[in-house]
Amino acid sequence: MIPHSKILPRHMLGANLLPLVIAVNVYLASLAGIGGLALMSSAERWSGEIERLVSVQIAPSGKQSGDALVARVLRTLQAHPAVEKSRALGLDEIAALLSPWLGESAAVRELPVPRLIDVEMRPGGDLDALRAKLEAEFPGIMVDDHRAWRARMAQAVTATRLVCAGIIALIAFSGIAVIVFATRASLQSHNELVALLHMIGARDGFVAGEFQKHFFGIGIRGAALGLIPVALSLGAIALLLRDDPAPWLARVSLDRADYLLAALPPLAAAIMTMLTARFTVLRALARME
Repeated sequence: MIPHSKILPRHMLGANLLPLVIAVNVYLASLAGIGGLALMSSAERWSGEIERLVSVQIAPSGKQSGDALVARVLRTLQAHPAVEKSRALGLDEIAALLSPWLGESAAVRELPVPRLIDVEMRPGGDLDALRAKLEAEFPGIMVDDHRAWRARMAQAVTATRLVCAGIIALIAFSGIAVIVFATRASLQSHNELVALLHMIGARDGFVAGEFQKHFFGIGIRGAALGLIPVALSLGAIALLLRDDPAPWLARVSLDRADYLLAALPPLAAAIMTMLTARFTVLRALARME
């Protein structure tokens, strides 16, 4: 068999620029995939954490003081078998929650604002029975299980998954288009060599295999180049998550499996480069005949 270096010159079109294009695509695909996974896992963890949390809202009543009514509701909650624990929010905490809308004025504490109780349900606790008991015993009370918020969060997770998949698909499509162009250009620039190989009896599969090996090497180099900024970015993210992260960033985390997924785009890029080059050459050779 004729050595590869004597069939396809090393200076073939795409040997220099194509690895850089593949590296950029690998980097963008890795960030899109890992970032999407991290956001989705964090959103699912948030939803799971609040699944057992319930907020009880007690409207102001002129018949008895707010503290007395809160104490009665707390006794009912603590005696209910579905409740793990409950805690009434103080006036200062309620004022802090309202400050984005009503400001920091001390007059906020004088307003007849509803009182709030945080409730954590037992696993498998009957929330409907608890709500029925509270509403029957304390007319006007409201029990919020955050169902609407969790539904919106689920929609956001689905949207994030679709967006990330769409970004990766666009990156893959653009990469395939560039590889097809480079392969056709290389085939065109070596048309006489390909014709000579046909004259001496080389089959299409042999010619396509030579191009396949050449572009697989390009894909490997591009994937290796793309892994460098991916590793640097993951290291920076790990540092941000470890060293006193911002409140929104503290809830974002990456599992070991997520880090391992960083190896998939480079591997996929190398295989995609090889297969795209092979099928492009086979199709072009079929048209020549």
